[in-house]
Amino acid sequence: MKTGALKVQRIETSDSTITEEVTGEPEEKVLTPKQKHRRHVIKQSTIFVIVMLAYPVAQFLLMWVGVNINSILLAFQKPVQGKLQFVGWDDLFYNFKVLFLSFGESSTQRMFAVSAGYIVVSCFVTLPIALIFSYFIFKKIMAAGFFKAIFYLPSVIPLVALTLVYSLFFNVNGPGYYLFGDNVANFFTGSSAQWMVYIFCVWAGIGYDVILITSGMARIPRDILEQCKMDGTPGIVEFVRIIIPLTWSTITTLFILGMMSMFNVYLQPYFLTSGQYGTMTIGLEIYQESGGSGLNTPATLGLFCSLIGAPVILLVRWGMNKCFKDAEF
Repeated sequence: MKTGALKVQRIETSDSTITEEVTGEPEEKVLTPKQKHRRHVIKQSTIFVIVMLAYPVAQFLLMWVGVNINSILLAFQKPVQGKLQFVGWDDLFYNFKVLFLSFGESSTQRMFAVSAGYIVVSCFVTLPIALIFSYFIFKKIMAAGFFKAIFYLPSVIPLVALTLVYSLFFNVNGPGYYLFGDNVANFFTGSSAQWMVYIFCVWAGIGYDVILITSGMARIPRDILEQCKMDGTPGIVEFVRIIIPLTWSTITTLFILGMMSMFNVYLQPYFLTSGQYGTMTIGLEIYQESGGSGLNTPATLGLFCSLIGAPVILLVRWGMNKCFKDAEF
C-alpha cells in the first residue's frame, strides 16, 4: 500500500517566479513489524466477527423475516382445487370475512376468553407473587438460597417433564389422590380442566419471573438500602416506595411478556389436555391448524391477532413507562 508523500519539483521561470510541480509516484511507506501485526489482528478479528454473525443473521432472515412474510402472504390466499392460490382484488379479504364470521361461534368466543385469561394469570397473579417472593429472597431471609433453588427448578426443567410430573401428581395413582380423594380423577376433564392449566402456569411461571426480578433487585445500590435501614423505614414502605420503582423496568418487561401470553401459550394446554374440555387457546389453534393443508386459516388468525395486539401492548408499555422514571445506577 502506497501512502508516502508525493515528490515536488521546484521550477524557476524567466520572470523569476518559482512554481512547484508534483511529479512522480508516491513513495511506498514501509510498515514496522508492530504495525503489520496490528493490521493482521484487525483483519482476523473482522473475519471472525463476520463468520460468527453469519449464522444468527441467516437464522433471523430465514426463521423470522421469511416466516412472517410467508404468513402475511398466506393470509391472502384461499384453497382452490386443493391448492392455495392468491385471491383476486375483488375478494382480497376473503379469509378475514371467514374469520369474522367465526366470531359468532361459541367455540371461538370461548377460545378468546380462555386466552385472555392467561393475561390475568401472568400479569395479576404470577407476577405479584413472584415480586413478593423475590423481595424476601433479596432481603436474604432464612433459607433464602433453598427457596431460590426451588423457584429456579421449573425454569431449567423441560416443559414436557414438568407437565408430566404435574399430571401424574394429580392422577388417581399419584400422591394427589391421597390428598383430594376420588375427585382427583376428574381434574383434567370437565370444567376443572382449564383451572388446572391455569394453576400449572402459575406454578411453572413464578420461577422465571423470580429469576429476572431478583436480578433487577441485585442492581440496586446498597447505599440506598442502608439509608432506609438507618432511617428505620418499615419493610412494606421500602418495598413499595424503593424496591418497586427501582425495578420498574424489569416489572414492565415481565408485564408485557404476560400480555403476550394471550397469543403464545399453547404447549401447556396441549400437553395437559390436548386442547379439549374448553382449554383451546389462540396459540394452540394456530399450532394445530398449521399441521393441515389449510394454512391460510391460521395465518389469517395470527395476522389479525398481531394487528390488534401489537398496538395495545405498545400502548400499555408507554403507559407503564410513564409511571416511574427509569433510574440509572
